[in-house]
Amino acid sequence: GPAGHRAAAGSSDVPRAPAPGVPRAAAPGTPEALARKVQKLSDDSYDYYMDVARDLHEAKRTLKQLNSAVRRLQQQLAEPGMPSGSWALAEQGKPLTPEVLEAYRKDAEGWGVTVSPGQVVVRGILNLSPWSTMPIEYFVTRWPESGHETLIHVVGPAPVDEALTGDRLKGLLTAVYKGMVAAGFTEGSGASLKPPAPGESRPRWEPPTGDVVHVGVRYELGGRVHVARATDWVVDPSTKSVLPADAFRFTGSGRQEDFETGDEQLSAEASGILMSVYFSPNTLVEVAVPSNVENAYQYNHLRIPKPARLALEGGGTLDAVRDRARSALRVLALAREGRRELLAKAPLLVVRGEDGNDREIPFERVEDGWEVRDEALGKGEWRVSAVVDGEARRTVGFEPFYMDLVLSKAPIVPEGEGAKPLEAIVLPEEIPTGTGRSK
Repeated sequence: GPAGHRAAAGSSDVPRAPAPGVPRAAAPGTPEALARKVQKLSDDSYDYYMDVARDLHEAKRTLKQLNSAVRRLQQQLAEPGMPSGSWALAEQGKPLTPEVLEAYRKDAEGWGVTVSPGQVVVRGILNLSPWSTMPIEYFVTRWPESGHETLIHVVGPAPVDEALTGDRLKGLLTAVYKGMVAAGFTEGSGASLKPPAPGESRPRWEPPTGDVVHVGVRYELGGRVHVARATDWVVDPSTKSVLPADAFRFTGSGRQEDFETGDEQLSAEASGILMSVYFSPNTLVEVAVPSNVENAYQYNHLRIPKPARLALEGGGTLDAVRDRARSALRVLALAREGRRELLAKAPLLVVRGEDGNDREIPFERVEDGWEVRDEALGKGEWRVSAVVDGEARRTVGFEPFYMDLVLSKAPIVPEGEGAKPLEAIVLPEEIPTGTGRSK
Protein backbone atom coordinates (compact mmCIF):
# COMPACT_ATOMS: atom_id res chain seq x y z
CA GLY A 1 0.00 0.00 0.00
CA PRO A 2 0.96 3.69 0.20
CA ALA A 3 2.82 3.17 3.46
CA GLY A 4 4.96 0.46 1.95
CA HIS A 5 5.70 2.64 -1.06
CA ARG A 6 6.85 5.51 1.19
CA ALA A 7 9.15 3.20 3.12
CA ALA A 8 10.77 1.95 -0.06
CA ALA A 9 11.21 5.45 -1.40
CA GLY A 10 12.59 6.75 1.86
CA SER A 11 15.12 3.93 2.11
CA SER A 12 17.05 5.37 -0.88
CA ASP A 13 17.89 8.50 1.15
CA VAL A 14 19.65 6.58 3.93
CA PRO A 15 23.52 6.54 3.51
CA ARG A 16 24.84 3.07 3.04
CA ALA A 17 28.06 1.87 4.78
CA PRO A 18 30.91 1.08 2.36
CA ALA A 19 31.61 -2.56 1.69
CA PRO A 20 34.30 -4.11 3.91
CA GLY A 21 37.82 -3.17 2.70
CA VAL A 22 36.64 -0.30 0.48
CA PRO A 23 37.67 3.21 1.75
CA ARG A 24 34.86 5.65 2.29
CA ALA A 25 34.72 8.34 -0.41
CA ALA A 26 35.54 11.79 0.93
CA ALA A 27 33.22 14.63 0.22
CA PRO A 28 34.57 16.89 -2.56
CA GLY A 29 36.32 20.02 -1.35
CA THR A 30 37.05 18.73 2.14
CA PRO A 31 40.60 18.55 3.60
CA GLU A 32 40.33 14.77 3.54
CA ALA A 33 39.65 14.77 -0.21
CA LEU A 34 42.57 17.14 -0.83
CA ALA A 35 44.92 14.95 1.25
CA ARG A 36 43.95 11.90 -0.79
CA LYS A 37 44.63 13.73 -4.05
CA VAL A 38 48.08 14.77 -2.78
CA GLN A 39 48.80 11.18 -1.73
CA LYS A 40 47.81 9.91 -5.19
CA LEU A 41 50.08 12.47 -6.87
CA SER A 42 52.94 11.34 -4.62
CA ASP A 43 52.33 7.69 -5.45
CA ASP A 44 52.19 8.44 -9.18
CA SER A 45 55.41 10.52 -8.97
CA TYR A 46 57.25 7.70 -7.21
CA ASP A 47 56.11 5.20 -9.87
CA TYR A 48 57.29 7.62 -12.58
CA TYR A 49 60.67 8.11 -10.84
CA MET A 50 61.20 4.34 -10.61
CA ASP A 51 60.41 3.96 -14.32
CA VAL A 52 62.90 6.72 -15.21
CA ALA A 53 65.56 5.23 -12.91
CA ARG A 54 65.19 1.83 -14.58
CA ASP A 55 65.46 3.41 -18.03
CA LEU A 56 68.54 5.41 -16.98
CA HIS A 57 70.22 2.32 -15.54
CA GLU A 58 69.56 0.43 -18.76
CA ALA A 59 70.91 3.34 -20.84
CA LYS A 60 74.10 3.46 -18.76
CA ARG A 61 74.56 -0.29 -19.09
CA THR A 62 74.10 -0.11 -22.85
CA LEU A 63 76.52 2.85 -23.11
CA LYS A 64 79.16 1.00 -21.08
CA GLN A 65 78.82 -2.03 -23.34
CA LEU A 66 79.14 0.22 -26.38
CA ASN A 67 82.26 1.93 -24.97
CA SER A 68 83.82 -1.46 -24.24
CA ALA A 69 83.13 -2.57 -27.81
CA VAL A 70 84.68 0.64 -29.18
CA ARG A 71 87.80 0.17 -27.01
CA ARG A 72 88.19 -3.41 -28.19
CA LEU A 73 87.89 -2.22 -31.78
CA GLN A 74 90.47 0.53 -31.19
CA GLN A 75 92.90 -1.97 -29.70
CA GLN A 76 92.40 -4.30 -32.67
CA LEU A 77 93.04 -1.46 -35.14
CA ALA A 78 96.03 0.00 -33.27
CA GLU A 79 99.50 -0.86 -34.44
CA PRO A 80 101.24 -3.52 -32.33
CA GLY A 81 102.94 -1.89 -29.36
CA MET A 82 101.16 1.45 -29.75
CA PRO A 83 99.36 2.98 -26.73
CA SER A 84 95.66 2.19 -26.44
CA GLY A 85 92.73 3.07 -24.20
CA SER A 86 91.84 6.40 -22.62
CA TRP A 87 95.13 6.51 -20.66
CA ALA A 88 97.11 5.73 -23.83
CA LEU A 89 99.57 3.37 -22.12
CA ALA A 90 101.75 1.05 -24.15
CA GLU A 91 101.92 -2.60 -23.14
CA GLN A 92 104.18 -3.04 -20.15
CA GLY A 93 107.42 -4.95 -20.60
CA LYS A 94 107.57 -4.53 -24.39
CA PRO A 95 110.21 -2.43 -26.22
CA LEU A 96 108.89 1.01 -27.08
CA THR A 97 109.17 2.36 -30.60
CA PRO A 98 110.35 5.90 -31.39
CA GLU A 99 106.73 6.73 -32.28
CA VAL A 100 105.52 5.65 -28.85
CA LEU A 101 108.26 7.62 -27.10
CA GLU A 102 107.36 10.72 -29.11
CA ALA A 103 103.68 10.28 -28.21
CA TYR A 104 104.67 9.95 -24.54
CA ARG A 105 106.77 13.10 -24.73
CA LYS A 106 103.92 15.12 -26.26
CA ASP A 107 101.45 13.87 -23.68
CA ALA A 108 103.83 14.85 -20.87
CA GLU A 109 104.53 18.29 -22.25
CA GLY A 110 100.80 18.83 -22.70
CA TRP A 111 100.61 18.70 -18.89
CA GLY A 112 103.46 21.18 -18.48
CA VAL A 113 106.05 18.48 -17.72
CA THR A 114 109.44 19.44 -19.14
CA VAL A 115 111.20 16.49 -20.77
CA SER A 116 114.85 16.39 -21.80
CA PRO A 117 117.34 13.51 -22.15
CA GLY A 118 117.81 12.04 -18.68
CA GLN A 119 115.68 14.62 -16.87
CA VAL A 120 112.07 15.52 -16.12
CA VAL A 121 110.86 18.68 -14.35
CA VAL A 122 107.36 19.17 -12.95
CA ARG A 123 106.03 22.16 -11.05
CA GLY A 124 104.84 21.78 -7.47
CA ILE A 125 104.24 23.56 -4.19
CA LEU A 126 105.80 23.12 -0.77
CA ASN A 127 103.34 21.80 1.79
CA LEU A 128 103.73 24.43 4.51
CA SER A 129 101.91 22.42 7.16
CA PRO A 130 102.79 18.73 7.03
CA TRP A 131 101.88 16.63 10.06
CA SER A 132 105.27 17.05 11.72
CA THR A 133 104.62 14.60 14.55
CA MET A 134 104.15 11.72 12.10
CA PRO A 135 106.75 9.94 9.96
CA ILE A 136 106.97 10.79 6.28
CA GLU A 137 105.41 8.19 4.02
CA TYR A 138 104.66 9.60 0.61
CA PHE A 139 106.98 12.63 0.33
CA VAL A 140 105.63 13.77 -3.09
CA THR A 141 101.98 13.47 -4.12
CA ARG A 142 99.56 15.07 -6.55
CA TRP A 143 97.72 17.96 -4.90
CA PRO A 144 95.82 17.62 -2.55
CA GLU A 145 96.44 13.91 -1.80
CA SER A 146 97.78 12.89 1.64
CA GLY A 147 98.55 16.44 2.74
CA HIS A 148 99.24 15.34 6.32
CA GLU A 149 102.19 13.11 5.28
CA THR A 150 103.47 14.86 2.17
CA LEU A 151 106.14 17.50 1.87
CA ILE A 152 105.66 18.43 -1.81
CA HIS A 153 102.53 18.49 -3.96
CA VAL A 154 102.88 18.45 -7.76
CA VAL A 155 100.39 20.68 -9.55
CA GLY A 156 101.79 21.11 -13.07
CA PRO A 157 100.97 24.47 -14.68
CA ALA A 158 97.70 24.87 -12.73
CA PRO A 159 97.52 27.85 -10.34
CA VAL A 160 96.70 26.83 -6.78
CA ASP A 161 93.60 28.87 -5.97
CA GLU A 162 89.96 28.42 -4.99
CA ALA A 163 89.10 27.17 -8.49
CA LEU A 164 91.57 24.27 -8.37
CA THR A 165 89.99 20.95 -7.45
CA GLY A 166 91.68 17.56 -7.27
CA ASP A 167 89.79 16.15 -10.25
CA ARG A 168 91.35 18.79 -12.52
CA LEU A 169 94.77 17.24 -11.90
CA LYS A 170 93.77 13.67 -12.81
CA GLY A 171 96.26 12.66 -15.51
CA LEU A 172 99.23 14.60 -14.15
CA LEU A 173 101.01 11.55 -12.69
CA THR A 174 100.51 9.61 -15.90
CA ALA A 175 102.13 12.57 -17.68
CA VAL A 176 105.12 12.42 -15.29
CA TYR A 177 105.43 8.67 -15.92
CA LYS A 178 105.35 9.16 -19.69
CA GLY A 179 107.86 12.00 -19.40
CA MET A 180 110.29 9.82 -17.45
CA VAL A 181 110.01 6.99 -19.97
CA ALA A 182 110.49 9.45 -22.85
CA ALA A 183 113.51 10.96 -21.04
CA GLY A 184 115.19 7.54 -20.99
CA PHE A 185 114.33 6.14 -17.56
CA THR A 186 113.81 2.38 -17.43
CA GLU A 187 111.08 1.32 -15.01
CA GLY A 188 111.42 -1.62 -12.65
CA SER A 189 109.20 -2.97 -9.91
CA GLY A 190 108.39 -2.00 -6.34
CA ALA A 191 109.87 -3.37 -3.13
CA SER A 192 108.31 -6.46 -1.60
CA LEU A 193 108.48 -8.71 1.44
CA LYS A 194 109.45 -12.34 0.89
CA PRO A 195 109.01 -15.28 3.28
CA PRO A 196 111.66 -15.44 6.03
CA ALA A 197 114.92 -17.21 5.23
CA PRO A 198 115.50 -20.57 6.93
CA GLY A 199 116.16 -20.01 10.62
CA GLU A 200 114.85 -16.42 10.58
CA SER A 201 111.50 -15.06 11.75
CA ARG A 202 111.27 -11.72 9.94
CA PRO A 203 110.24 -11.46 6.27
CA ARG A 204 113.01 -10.65 3.81
CA TRP A 205 112.89 -7.22 2.20
CA GLU A 206 113.41 -7.20 -1.56
CA PRO A 207 114.44 -3.72 -2.77
CA PRO A 208 112.70 -1.93 -5.64
CA THR A 209 114.26 -2.09 -9.06
CA GLY A 210 114.51 0.40 -11.92
CA ASP A 211 116.82 3.24 -12.85
CA VAL A 212 118.30 5.41 -10.12
CA VAL A 213 116.46 8.73 -9.80
CA HIS A 214 118.33 11.71 -8.38
CA VAL A 215 115.71 14.07 -6.96
CA GLY A 216 116.23 17.81 -6.77
CA VAL A 217 114.11 20.75 -5.68
CA ARG A 218 114.56 24.19 -7.25
CA TYR A 219 112.97 27.27 -5.71
CA GLU A 220 113.38 31.03 -5.28
CA LEU A 221 113.63 32.57 -1.83
CA GLY A 222 115.12 35.87 -0.71
CA GLY A 223 115.63 36.96 -4.31
CA ARG A 224 117.91 33.98 -5.09
CA VAL A 225 117.47 30.63 -6.80
CA HIS A 226 118.27 27.62 -4.63
CA VAL A 227 118.69 23.97 -5.64
CA ALA A 228 118.66 21.22 -3.03
CA ARG A 229 118.87 17.45 -3.04
CA ALA A 230 115.48 16.25 -1.84
CA THR A 231 117.25 13.42 -0.01
CA ASP A 232 118.84 16.06 2.25
CA TRP A 233 115.35 16.85 3.51
CA VAL A 234 114.75 13.35 4.93
CA VAL A 235 116.41 11.93 8.06
CA ASP A 236 116.87 8.18 8.60
CA PRO A 237 116.78 7.69 12.40
CA SER A 238 118.49 4.31 12.08
CA THR A 239 121.65 5.97 10.72
CA LYS A 240 121.10 9.51 12.10
CA SER A 241 121.89 10.86 8.66
CA VAL A 242 120.02 11.99 5.57
CA LEU A 243 119.10 9.59 2.79
CA PRO A 244 121.78 8.71 0.21
CA ALA A 245 121.63 10.89 -2.91
CA ASP A 246 120.96 7.80 -5.05
CA ALA A 247 118.27 6.36 -2.76
CA PHE A 248 115.36 6.42 -5.21
CA ARG A 249 114.36 4.05 -8.05
CA PHE A 250 111.92 4.48 -10.92
CA THR A 251 109.52 1.59 -10.35
CA GLY A 252 106.81 2.93 -12.66
CA SER A 253 104.12 1.77 -10.19
CA GLY A 254 101.73 -1.11 -10.72
CA ARG A 255 98.86 -1.19 -13.18
CA GLN A 256 95.18 -1.76 -12.60
CA GLU A 257 91.82 -1.46 -14.29
CA ASP A 258 90.27 1.99 -14.30
CA PHE A 259 86.86 1.33 -12.73
CA GLU A 260 85.32 4.18 -14.74
CA THR A 261 86.54 3.21 -18.21
CA GLY A 262 87.75 -0.37 -17.89
CA ASP A 263 91.12 0.64 -19.40
CA GLU A 264 94.54 -0.12 -17.96
CA GLN A 265 95.66 2.61 -15.58
CA LEU A 266 98.74 3.35 -13.47
CA SER A 267 98.02 2.63 -9.83
CA ALA A 268 100.07 5.76 -9.05
CA GLU A 269 97.53 7.77 -11.02
CA ALA A 270 94.69 6.28 -9.00
CA SER A 271 96.46 6.83 -5.66
CA GLY A 272 97.98 10.24 -6.43
CA ILE A 273 101.40 9.15 -5.07
CA LEU A 274 104.46 10.18 -7.08
CA MET A 275 107.30 9.45 -4.66
CA SER A 276 107.25 7.29 -1.56
CA VAL A 277 109.72 6.70 1.26
CA TYR A 278 107.67 3.70 2.39
CA PHE A 279 107.41 0.69 0.11
CA SER A 280 104.22 0.83 -1.94
CA PRO A 281 103.15 -0.57 -5.31
CA ASN A 282 101.18 2.61 -5.95
CA THR A 283 104.03 5.05 -6.52
CA LEU A 284 106.20 6.03 -9.49
CA VAL A 285 109.42 6.47 -7.52
CA GLU A 286 110.31 4.52 -4.39
CA VAL A 287 113.14 4.65 -1.87
CA ALA A 288 115.57 1.72 -2.10
CA VAL A 289 116.89 1.74 1.46
CA PRO A 290 116.12 -1.24 3.75
CA SER A 291 115.07 1.02 6.63
CA ASN A 292 112.01 2.12 4.66
CA VAL A 293 110.10 -0.85 6.11
CA GLU A 294 110.38 0.77 9.55
CA ASN A 295 108.25 3.71 8.39
CA ALA A 296 110.17 6.06 10.68
CA TYR A 297 111.81 8.68 8.42
CA GLN A 298 111.53 12.24 9.70
CA TYR A 299 111.76 15.72 8.24
CA ASN A 300 115.16 17.41 8.32
CA HIS A 301 113.77 20.70 9.63
CA LEU A 302 117.18 22.37 9.49
CA ARG A 303 117.32 22.04 5.69
CA ILE A 304 113.76 22.45 4.52
CA PRO A 305 112.99 26.07 3.54
CA LYS A 306 110.48 27.91 5.70
CA PRO A 307 108.91 30.46 3.36
CA ALA A 308 105.98 32.67 4.22
CA ARG A 309 104.64 34.49 1.17
CA LEU A 310 102.19 36.90 2.79
CA ALA A 311 99.65 38.57 0.46
CA LEU A 312 98.89 42.20 1.32
CA GLU A 313 95.49 43.83 1.00
CA GLY A 314 95.58 46.11 -2.03
CA GLY A 315 98.26 44.03 -3.79
CA GLY A 316 101.88 43.06 -3.22
CA THR A 317 103.50 40.30 -1.20
CA LEU A 318 105.78 40.21 1.81
CA ASP A 319 108.61 37.75 1.14
CA ALA A 320 109.25 36.27 4.58
CA VAL A 321 110.66 33.26 6.43
CA ARG A 322 108.69 31.67 9.26
CA ASP A 323 110.51 29.46 11.74
CA ARG A 324 108.00 27.67 13.96
CA ALA A 325 110.75 26.08 16.07
CA ARG A 326 111.93 29.56 17.14
CA SER A 327 108.44 31.15 16.96
CA ALA A 328 110.05 33.72 14.66
CA LEU A 329 109.11 35.58 11.48
CA ARG A 330 111.60 37.45 9.30
CA VAL A 331 110.35 39.81 6.56
CA LEU A 332 112.94 40.02 3.79
CA ALA A 333 111.32 42.29 1.22
CA LEU A 334 108.18 43.66 -0.36
CA ALA A 335 107.59 42.05 -3.75
CA ARG A 336 105.29 43.65 -6.32
CA GLU A 337 105.13 43.94 -10.10
CA GLY A 338 108.27 41.84 -10.47
CA ARG A 339 110.35 44.09 -8.20
CA ARG A 340 111.67 43.64 -4.66
CA GLU A 341 112.27 46.42 -2.16
CA LEU A 342 113.14 46.61 1.51
CA LEU A 343 110.59 48.00 3.93
CA ALA A 344 111.76 51.40 5.17
CA LYS A 345 109.70 51.21 8.36
CA ALA A 346 109.41 48.40 10.87
CA PRO A 347 106.29 46.26 10.29
CA LEU A 348 104.05 45.15 13.15
CA LEU A 349 102.99 41.64 14.12
CA VAL A 350 99.26 41.76 14.90
CA VAL A 351 98.23 38.93 17.21
CA ARG A 352 94.65 38.10 18.13
CA GLY A 353 94.47 37.47 21.88
CA GLU A 354 92.24 35.05 23.74
CA ASP A 355 90.04 37.98 24.73
CA GLY A 356 89.41 38.73 21.05
CA ASN A 357 91.48 41.92 21.06
CA ASP A 358 94.57 42.55 18.92
CA ARG A 359 98.00 43.32 20.27
CA GLU A 360 100.83 44.72 18.14
CA ILE A 361 104.50 43.72 18.41
CA PRO A 362 107.05 45.71 16.40
CA PHE A 363 109.69 43.95 14.33
CA GLU A 364 113.39 44.60 14.97
CA ARG A 365 115.99 45.40 12.29
CA VAL A 366 118.30 42.52 11.37
CA GLU A 367 120.98 42.12 8.72
CA ASP A 368 118.68 41.02 5.87
CA GLY A 369 115.33 42.49 6.88
CA TRP A 370 113.02 42.75 9.89
CA GLU A 371 112.38 40.03 12.50
CA VAL A 372 109.96 39.43 15.35
CA ARG A 373 109.48 36.56 17.81
CA ASP A 374 106.25 35.61 19.52
CA GLU A 375 104.63 32.38 20.67
CA ALA A 376 101.69 32.96 18.34
CA LEU A 377 104.01 32.34 15.36
CA GLY A 378 104.40 28.72 16.45
CA LYS A 379 100.69 28.18 16.35
CA GLY A 380 98.18 30.98 16.65
CA GLU A 381 96.21 33.66 14.86
CA TRP A 382 98.36 36.48 13.54
CA ARG A 383 98.85 38.97 10.69
CA VAL A 384 101.46 41.52 9.68
CA SER A 385 100.88 45.22 9.20
CA ALA A 386 103.35 47.02 6.89
CA VAL A 387 103.57 50.59 5.64
CA VAL A 388 103.43 50.62 1.82
CA ASP A 389 103.45 53.95 -0.04
CA GLY A 390 102.68 55.74 3.21
CA GLU A 391 99.66 53.57 3.97
CA ALA A 392 99.40 50.81 6.59
CA ARG A 393 98.28 47.54 5.01
CA ARG A 394 97.64 44.18 6.61
CA THR A 395 98.32 40.74 5.23
CA VAL A 396 95.29 38.70 4.17
CA GLY A 397 96.76 35.19 3.88
CA PHE A 398 99.50 32.96 2.51
CA GLU A 399 100.35 32.54 -1.16
CA PRO A 400 101.50 29.11 -2.45
CA PHE A 401 105.25 28.56 -2.47
CA TYR A 402 105.94 27.17 -5.93
CA MET A 403 108.99 25.06 -6.75
CA ASP A 404 110.29 22.72 -9.45
CA LEU A 405 110.70 19.02 -8.74
CA VAL A 406 113.64 17.71 -10.78
CA LEU A 407 113.88 13.96 -11.54
CA SER A 408 117.31 13.28 -13.03
CA LYS A 409 119.54 10.40 -14.09
CA ALA A 410 122.57 12.57 -13.25
CA PRO A 411 123.38 13.73 -9.69
CA ILE A 412 121.80 17.01 -8.58
CA VAL A 413 124.19 19.96 -8.30
CA PRO A 414 123.09 21.99 -5.24
CA GLU A 415 123.03 25.80 -5.30
CA GLY A 416 122.43 28.47 -2.69
CA GLU A 417 120.97 27.14 0.55
CA GLY A 418 121.11 23.62 -0.86
CA ALA A 419 124.89 23.81 -1.23
CA LYS A 420 125.60 24.57 2.42
CA PRO A 421 127.31 21.79 4.42
CA LEU A 422 124.95 19.44 6.18
CA GLU A 423 124.64 20.01 9.89
CA ALA A 424 125.11 17.15 12.31
CA ILE A 425 121.83 15.28 12.63
CA VAL A 426 120.39 15.57 16.12
CA LEU A 427 116.96 14.03 16.47
CA PRO A 428 115.03 16.55 18.58
CA GLU A 429 112.97 15.46 21.54
CA GLU A 430 110.56 18.27 20.75
CA ILE A 431 109.42 18.36 17.13
CA PRO A 432 108.63 21.88 15.82
CA THR A 433 104.98 22.76 16.21
CA GLY A 434 102.71 22.73 13.21
CA THR A 435 99.57 21.15 11.88
CA GLY A 436 98.80 17.98 13.79
CA ARG A 437 100.46 18.99 17.04
CA SER A 438 98.62 20.55 19.95
CA LYS A 439 100.46 22.39 22.68
